[in-house]
Amino acid sequence: MKTKIRSIIIIGAALFFMVIFSANADDSAGKKYIALTFDDGPHPRHTEKILDILEEKKIKATFFVVGFRAELQPESLKRMKKLNCEIGNHTYSHADMSGYVKNGVTNEIEKCSEAIFAATGEYPVTYRPPFGRISKANEKKIPLRKVLWTVDSLDWNVKDKNRIINNVVKNVKDGSVILMHDFYDSTVKALPEIIDKLSEAGFEFVTVSELADLSKISKLHEYFLDG
Repeated sequence: MKTKIRSIIIIGAALFFMVIFSANADDSAGKKYIALTFDDGPHPRHTEKILDILEEKKIKATFFVVGFRAELQPESLKRMKKLNCEIGNHTYSHADMSGYVKNGVTNEIEKCSEAIFAATGEYPVTYRPPFGRISKANEKKIPLRKVLWTVDSLDWNVKDKNRIINNVVKNVKDGSVILMHDFYDSTVKALPEIIDKLSEAGFEFVTVSELADLSKISKLHEYFLDG
């Protein structure tokens, strides 16, 4: 009798998780997901303004932070975590990883990860090489998932609110990873309208890791995520 009851419990549990998994899969079917990402911060003023906007709009984003700036602004990282944003590694000194790295690749990544851990109690699982450049030799030394982007807002170049909005909105599609920087006033001014326009178009905002965990994983893995 006990064996029969145990079997019934096991079968019941299995069916329960199958239903939950199916419900989650059905829930994401037909939806359009994108990830907002911000590089180079935290900035002493602009990052907090961006976090204010994200909190007001009730959406998440991913921040690829520079280690020495994270050490200077740990409260910004704590707030990112509180808002369920993802924090990724952007090296300690914003080092160009395309060739020889003066301070060493491992040192650049580890020091940044330690700065993130000191502020949040969690180590990052993703990184983005500064300028989107990294050599194959350097890439092999990093035990994190590389994340690049599919849509460049060009906020680092144009410094114009309307052009930033247009660069993003006209190029976004399901599964897009959007590159922005929490370092410019023009980005702060453009962000609310970008969020509103994309929300009205039916897009939902998730972190880069969440985007990879959804049905977008094959698309992302092929083009952006390694490891």
